[in-house]
Amino acid sequence: MACRSPMPPQEHPMSRRLKWFIAFDLIVIGILLIVYFAPLGEQRPAISTAGDALLGQELLHSAGCIACHSQEGGPAMAGGPRLDTPFGDFYAPNISSSLSHGIGAWSLVEFEAALRQGVSPAGLPYYPAFPFASYRSLTDADVVHLYQALLATEPVDQASEPHRLAFPFNIRLGLKPWRWLFATTRSLEIDQGSELGRGRYLVDAVGHCGECHNPRNSLGAFIPPYLGGNSLIPGGVGAPPIHGAALLARDWTADDISYFLADGLLPDGDVVGGSMVEVIEMGTSHLNQTDRDAIAAYLLSLVPRGR
Repeated sequence: MACRSPMPPQEHPMSRRLKWFIAFDLIVIGILLIVYFAPLGEQRPAISTAGDALLGQELLHSAGCIACHSQEGGPAMAGGPRLDTPFGDFYAPNISSSLSHGIGAWSLVEFEAALRQGVSPAGLPYYPAFPFASYRSLTDADVVHLYQALLATEPVDQASEPHRLAFPFNIRLGLKPWRWLFATTRSLEIDQGSELGRGRYLVDAVGHCGECHNPRNSLGAFIPPYLGGNSLIPGGVGAPPIHGAALLARDWTADDISYFLADGLLPDGDVVGGSMVEVIEMGTSHLNQTDRDAIAAYLLSLVPRGR
């Protein structure tokens, strides 16, 4: 009688599940390590141009720095009011010249990394409530002008209000994969040699209009169409579409836009409300007529598109 070959030993189902569990854990750990040690931002050439604090003072208005980083009735640049968002409450920090609580001890390299790369001097990523995704296209000259203007401010030795965010948005590590998926720090390299180019620079970079007027997905990332309106911005109000097609549909002319940016007066004679009051009073009203006209020309030239 022929002998049968012995059956190979069967792997226990529990052992098989344990191997898959260990493999999954190792993959997760590997991804977390990659995320943790991956560099933020990009290496840019050192800025060699000189700055002008007076030009920087104008930019502090037009770039929204004063409006965001100052409380009404409080010292300038000592920290801004609460920004209520679906992810929690954000507070713009103290950016006065204070050595202990502001940016007085920052180098130009650190300031550039914060402004255009969204990276703190400690190497931590900033939340996109800070519009580095727009400021990434600021010129070297404007970066230094802003730096000199902030160093010339009155120092305010006052601690910044910490953000109050819900889990998991309070975990900064999650900002790295968010940035890989939705943000870039590469400059748009905007040519300001024409009226449309100047307008684009003021809208897309300095004024960061898309931060409020651009629609976003559930994770807070920009989605098309650019400047297509946002139904919910900090404060619980909406920002209308302001691309050319939408403005023309509402019978806005270039003069209407330019006058609106100067005094907040709507074409029908009413006065704007909400957060645009602050944007105009502390920001666009400080622009010269040529720049306001350039913004109007650029906005009217836009058709709905992605960024």
